[in-house]
Amino acid sequence: MSESTQLLIVAVAVAAAALYVARASFKTWFGKTAAACGSGCGKCATTTDPPPKGRIELPQV
Repeated sequence: MSESTQLLIVAVAVAAAALYVARASFKTWFGKTAAACGSGCGKCATTTDPPPKGRIELPQV
């Protein structure tokens, strides 16, 4: 393989990696802002059964 072909292959691989990182960063910073579970809206809250008698629950961290 010639030197220019190898350089082209490496340049394409580096460009693809840079685009992948840029896309992941963009999705992290500017992704959908829809509320998900755990947001406190109450939309996906489940009812919890009371603990059985004689059992003391430990606080969750």
